[in-house]
Amino acid sequence: MKSKTSSFNMTIFRKNLTHYWPIWVVYLCYLIMVVPVSIGLIYANVENNYIGNMPFEHKQYYVVGSMLSDAGSVIPVFVAAAVAALAVFSYLYNPRNANMIHSLPVDRRELYITNYVSGFVFLFVPELIAFIAGVLVCLANQINCIQYVFYWFIDIAGVSFFAYSLAVFVAMLTGNIFAMPFYYLAVNYLWIGGTKMIQNISSLICYGVSDTWSYNPSSILSPLDYLFHNLSMGIEYDKDYVQAVGVTISGGKIVAAYAVAAVVITVLAYVLYKRHKVETAGDVVSISILKPVFRWLSGICGGGLIALAVSALLLEYIKMNEFICLFILMLVFGSICFLAAEMVLQKSFRVLCKKRIMEWVGFAAAVLILLGCFRIDVFGIERRIPDASEIEAAFVNMDYPIYISKEQIPEILKLQQQCVDSKDEYLSVYKKEKNYYYTTFRYYMKDGSMFERRYPVSVTDTALKDKKTVAYKLAALEADQDNLMKQVLGDGYKENDYYSGYLTVYNGRGESDVYTFSRDESNILKEAIEQDVKEGNFDAYQLPAVYKDEQESIYTNSLSLSYYGKGNGYQTWDYYYNYMDYRNMRNNNVMVGDASGSCYIQVGPKCVNTIRVLKKMGVINDTWHLYNYNELEEIQKNTGVAE
Repeated sequence: MKSKTSSFNMTIFRKNLTHYWPIWVVYLCYLIMVVPVSIGLIYANVENNYIGNMPFEHKQYYVVGSMLSDAGSVIPVFVAAAVAALAVFSYLYNPRNANMIHSLPVDRRELYITNYVSGFVFLFVPELIAFIAGVLVCLANQINCIQYVFYWFIDIAGVSFFAYSLAVFVAMLTGNIFAMPFYYLAVNYLWIGGTKMIQNISSLICYGVSDTWSYNPSSILSPLDYLFHNLSMGIEYDKDYVQAVGVTISGGKIVAAYAVAAVVITVLAYVLYKRHKVETAGDVVSISILKPVFRWLSGICGGGLIALAVSALLLEYIKMNEFICLFILMLVFGSICFLAAEMVLQKSFRVLCKKRIMEWVGFAAAVLILLGCFRIDVFGIERRIPDASEIEAAFVNMDYPIYISKEQIPEILKLQQQCVDSKDEYLSVYKKEKNYYYTTFRYYMKDGSMFERRYPVSVTDTALKDKKTVAYKLAALEADQDNLMKQVLGDGYKENDYYSGYLTVYNGRGESDVYTFSRDESNILKEAIEQDVKEGNFDAYQLPAVYKDEQESIYTNSLSLSYYGKGNGYQTWDYYYNYMDYRNMRNNNVMVGDASGSCYIQVGPKCVNTIRVLKKMGVINDTWHLYNYNELEEIQKNTGVAE
């Protein structure tokens, strides 16, 4: 009679459920708090506060959306997945337990499937219970948009499937219980960490490359971080950001892609488990072929990170060639990390043998070749200029960031090409440490990434007068009336409601006071500032690259105007740094620029219209004055008044 082959062992399954019950109980308690309890508390709070009178349709969207904004976090899911995988496969990390379990009349397929299902049940069942409880609480409060709670359940279950499969796969790579969480974290952030390190290396030794890093499509290879930033749930508001008109959930396709990947990862984990050697229990790396990978990754990543940190300190105080400095430091610290990794693998300090020394020589050569490729631009990093069709938004920043219209983008790309072609000239000026000013070209790409280059543009008197130079063209762009008005008064200066402001003034002893402007005074002052911008009176204070000699005359008095934005009340710098956030908010119908803001304005003696208005208001008079930094410092020094 043919014996029956089982793929699932109920005894082991029950043992896992009862032995590791704290894991799924704690996770269940967390989900109960963030789903059904949260819905009930938020609903009760809405009923009892000032928005209790809002229409019920909007109220239910507010309640469910508020709950999802917290319950949609993927970090607890990944943590629970790692703990579950570590628990059910913990016997692999103890030689005695590993030998005992594998001596039972149970084949490895049955062990793997049973333990895998056990751990996944720790996640899935609590999520299912929380979903059902959440639906019941919604129905009890007559909330009928329960489909969003279902969408939450599907997305979180998909994330759990991937996170747990990845944790199981990582669990097969090591025989050390302490190494597994470290590997799990490393796998989730290795790609982003590596790309950031490469970005920093290239910025140090490649012309024009900045150290600014941004997300791009390849960031999907760092799952935890990518899901954290791309799986979002919350409230959808109307265009006035007053009423909740729906619930927004984005990232479902990303979760589906990860779920498909989880199937492949689960199969690979099974293959590794079938070949897992019991005698590797306790080893940091349980697969022999991965031991060189462990050494090299430790040397390159560990050594690279330490080298970058130390070089940043050294180059600040010591004048040295960046390439030579980085190579020496990467060789030294990379070698230390390389040998330290081997010590961990061998569990001994005696690791210097002929074979390992030869491997180290290869490692050192690889470091030299890698850095050399960056230095001579083998990868074309320095020469790369994006195509206009790939760009969604462009900015250029010499003295202040300027948003470039789509029609102007081709001209800006030509300016960047001119900077690339002027490499020798610009580096020569940079090494002399004078007559240059950093200029940044920043492009937000249609694929969601950000491309940036930063050049030390020559701003000699000759360059600023030559219409063919980058410096002249950028200065003309910055002196454009509309651009300068946006820099001084905010991007929405034509529509903003300026309702208040203040000016710090000083008396003859250097003592300070603050004058607060009324709404009427703020608007009068705003008109005076506009007039000064039109007459070019602000150029000397807003364009330090061009008017280097005028900077000492800028008044140190703090001048600010506060406003309510009407559609695009953001400030130029804020928009420059956070363009993608604004774009995502617009796409999700979330408030953009409708909140209050403030513009901080630098004025000087040439701002005659502004100064005249301040005198007419009595803000500055025989007692209270405007001083530049040197004047104020001298007065306070003579009078003993601290600034």
